[in-house]
Amino acid sequence: MKKTTYILGSIEIILGMLLLCAHSMIQNVMPVLGRVAYQAAAAGSYSPRDYEVSMPFVIAAAIALILAGIAQMIYCAMRKTDSL
Repeated sequence: MKKTTYILGSIEIILGMLLLCAHSMIQNVMPVLGRVAYQAAAAGSYSPRDYEVSMPFVIAAAIALILAGIAQMIYCAMRKTDSL
């Protein structure tokens, strides 16, 4: 049972880090894609602020996953018996 908890905790931590990485990539790529679209359409005015992405829920979910994974692993390490 301990191994299962460690595996699930590790998966949660990895998913949280992947969410943070995906958010970072999207945040960096969107202004570049906006500039490319503006140049292709040649209409209007381009401002990088128009393409900034704010996703607080994704960041909160990623942090919650990481903390939950760490808590699971600590709980499993502190538990004295394997019965459950």
